Amino acid sequence: MERQARLFAEEAIIALGRLDVANARTSIAQAFDADHTIGAVADAVYLACAEIEEDKGVSTSTWNTLADAVDSAELLAVVEASRS
Repeated sequence: MERQARLFAEEAIIALGRLDVANARTSIAQAFDADHTIGAVADAVYLACAEIEEDKGVSTSTWNTLADAVDSAELLAVVEASRS
């Protein structure tokens, strides 16, 4: 994953932890624009956003899906720190 995309993806994941759908969607869209190889991460973030809108939180299985989709220990640490 390109550096700029990683930064945007990190912000998207942190936003999920705050239940901030708008910023999560904006950040992951910017990440995908910077690096189209992060489709699985983007899909997981969009799924989490939908869950927040419907259920007011992100399920454990979706957090696990996001954790499986990230490509580095650094982003995995962000996922683990952001779980709500």
